[in-house]
Amino acid sequence: MLKPFLWFLIGTFLIGAVQAAEPLPSWNDGPGKRTILEFVAQVTEEGGAGSVTPSARIAVFDNDGTLWSEK
Repeated sequence: MLKPFLWFLIGTFLIGAVQAAEPLPSWNDGPGKRTILEFVAQVTEEGGAGSVTPSARIAVFDNDGTLWSEK
């Protein structure tokens, strides 16, 4: 019988595999989700017109009005 920790690792792996297949799985389909996915695809496409080098990519997350970059 598998130990609980092993079941946890298997479950975590399976959830990650499902999420990798569907980006932003908890988001409803709509114009916001589509716009973000299109933007990410555009800036990460190597050699594309809107390509941004990895070293120039910056992500800032808003946490109830407080930007993480301010911390």
